Amino acid sequence: MQQIIYTIQPNDTLYKIAHLYGSTIDAIMDTNKITNPNLISPGTIILIPVEEEDIAALPGSLIYTVQPGDTLYIISLLFGVSSQSILKLNNIDNPSLIYPGMKIVMPKEARNPFQPIEPGLIKYTILPDDTIYKVAGRFAVSVQSILNVNPELDPLRLMPGKEILISIPKNAVAIYKGFPKKKVALTFDATYGDNNQVNKLLKTLSDNKIKATFFLSGIWLINFPPLVRAIAAEGHEIGNHSHTHPHMTLMSSAEVDNQVMRTDALISNISGSSPYLFRPPYGEYNQAMLNNISSLGYVSIMWTIDSLDWKSPGVDQITSRIVNNIEPGAIILMHQSSSQTSEALPDIIYKLKEKGYDFGTVTQLLNA
Repeated sequence: MQQIIYTIQPNDTLYKIAHLYGSTIDAIMDTNKITNPNLISPGTIILIPVEEEDIAALPGSLIYTVQPGDTLYIISLLFGVSSQSILKLNNIDNPSLIYPGMKIVMPKEARNPFQPIEPGLIKYTILPDDTIYKVAGRFAVSVQSILNVNPELDPLRLMPGKEILISIPKNAVAIYKGFPKKKVALTFDATYGDNNQVNKLLKTLSDNKIKATFFLSGIWLINFPPLVRAIAAEGHEIGNHSHTHPHMTLMSSAEVDNQVMRTDALISNISGSSPYLFRPPYGEYNQAMLNNISSLGYVSIMWTIDSLDWKSPGVDQITSRIVNNIEPGAIILMHQSSSQTSEALPDIIYKLKEKGYDFGTVTQLLNA
């Protein structure tokens, strides 16, 4: 059976959608884990199972409805396939002539970034030094809750690289710092700026054998795939920073979902990593948004110290602001585009080491 990826429009009902595409209300509800057919919101992306579409496609094909702002390049990154494979499969001669509402059949190897997920479950990849107790402490859940959603998991033999599910609390919280030990996390937000200092930052981090956490937005991922791959190749942690860096507290739940899911797909397909850390744009959030982010399998991460490097206050000011305000478990906010940050970083690291601090990713900071 084919599936159409569809964005709900104002005044849509499940009856109207099912009738339009020759599907059924029950089939749509079942595919998308919808419990109340009357509670659908414009902007929500759903899958519509259909027997046969009006374009040539093999059984089981995924059919994407082009959205405003999409390009063939963006679509190829979202689904993890080449632009050429999409062009060939759909007999498109000119890649510039795609338009909103156009239906495109995706190659069979495409990854569906809009696959409905089980609310409140994080997909977590086990680290080399993890124990079941460390993982439980990191997410403030019980060992038993982890075993309940991973019945095949042997708690005494956690295999690094294995992906497991973590059931997280319904009322989510934003995390501002890690456990109070002499370890800190360097974090870098990437959204704007052609003045990328990533290669300089990576060299400094590599020279000091430090792993950091990079929070990447969708627009930055689209513009700089080679830098994304370089970050991942160095073993740094990658988090989600929304798609377009909007004021998300002003958005509907469906719009928040779209911001996170699109960026999730880009991170996974470009870097090969599975993100579960989210940093709200501008540091703005409310309880509804935190719960929304949590339901998508993400933990919201804020910061303990804001370097204010985006204001370009000077290398010495950036350094002193971080070093003078450091505390155990601190999460330090910086940005990839500031040349002052790349200049300040070696001295920041040196002075924090002098104070007896070690460094780790945000995930490592959350270890008890």
